[in-house]
Amino acid sequence: MKIALVDTSGLQRNLSINKDLNGGYGTNDNFGNSIFAKLITFIRSNSTNIPLLTFVYIYTILKNKGYIVDFYYNKIPKTYYDIFIIYGSIVDYKIENQIAGKLKQEFQNSKVGFIGTFPSQMPNLFSNGEYIIDGEADAYFLYQFKNIDQLDGIVKVNTWMNMNDLPSPDYQIFPYKSYKYKPILNKSPVLTIQASRGCPYSCGYYCTYPTSQGQKVRYRKPDLIIDDIIMMKNLFSMKSLLFRDPIFGIDPNYPLLLSEKLIQNNILINWGIETRIDLLNKENVKLMKDAGLVSINVGIETNDDLIAKNNKRKLTKESHQQEIINFCQKIGIKIVGFFMIGLDGDTVDSVNTMIEYAIKQNIFMARFSVSTPYPGTQYYDFLDNEGLLLHKNFEKYNQFSLVSKQESLTSAQVNTLMLDAYRKYYMRLQKIFSIFMDSY
Repeated sequence: MKIALVDTSGLQRNLSINKDLNGGYGTNDNFGNSIFAKLITFIRSNSTNIPLLTFVYIYTILKNKGYIVDFYYNKIPKTYYDIFIIYGSIVDYKIENQIAGKLKQEFQNSKVGFIGTFPSQMPNLFSNGEYIIDGEADAYFLYQFKNIDQLDGIVKVNTWMNMNDLPSPDYQIFPYKSYKYKPILNKSPVLTIQASRGCPYSCGYYCTYPTSQGQKVRYRKPDLIIDDIIMMKNLFSMKSLLFRDPIFGIDPNYPLLLSEKLIQNNILINWGIETRIDLLNKENVKLMKDAGLVSINVGIETNDDLIAKNNKRKLTKESHQQEIINFCQKIGIKIVGFFMIGLDGDTVDSVNTMIEYAIKQNIFMARFSVSTPYPGTQYYDFLDNEGLLLHKNFEKYNQFSLVSKQESLTSAQVNTLMLDAYRKYYMRLQKIFSIFMDSY
């Protein structure tokens, strides 16, 4: 049996689309039409290209079962396959559905369908597909898939992936030499992996990860991660590793065990994580640094306690946050902070205060985005039920456009605040110099 994995991202060369991010819904970093906005978009699209990890795991699973599998990224398949698996996202769903229609028209004996969290939530938008895998697609192809006749309509996945059952990710059919995550992880190729899935935190009210991965945290044994890393280094010359866990190290022992094993096995690799600052302390940060950790992504989002409470987010104590940021800067770990504009209760003044707060933190990089309600979250359901969504053109649900009614902010104000945030944060000689020097 021949199977084609299709990611349409590469067809849109002028856009900064990454479908692995945002809980698999995808992101499209389109900052606007001004010269400054186009410059930021260009820099972003040329500095970041990380793999669609779900496809890597699915390829490895299907290859191990004996199937012939190919990957398409920057072109549409022109030859027959028994099954076409298209990754469906919120930021590119119209083109994804169009391509499904073209493939079905050209290859009428093939099965054409979708995987992804967004198709599971909004199957009516993927009408050209003959099937949609509803749940973790790699779990389906590992545990349930037996024959092509199963792929019909909404195909329910009946279990979550046991992380210890995942194979080591095999990148051989993917353009792994092109994968990069600059200037955060400067050594390429940058490959990705997951040590855990799931997130139990209350900010799942608006965050996509509990929707796509559930609230229960599932871990992969550290010994298996070590095997994965050794294989990826040996076969694919991996220079940097980005953990794609939604929250790395919810179990406080896990980062310690993994770091100790990396050191014991003399594995030299730069790696980065995404986590919460309240899970970090000087001891675990120092051990992870000794094991190769060079970057930490953290969601700060707002410094306003009331706004955080309105959005069901618990803020880290500012004193602890500053202590960890200062310590990381001292020992050479880059902190990348995520900040949000347009949270429930935000005003022009509160956003400007947040921007100044971000500048005061002086972390390595800051990402500012617009609060976006995603189908499948409670936040989206609330806004939809209250008639507060401005529209349902979901390609605009890209973290850079206001899509819901706000009491104190207009779309024009949000657009201005977004560009002001990037301009004020990055158009400082000290910041430009520090990023430039780190990159070279």
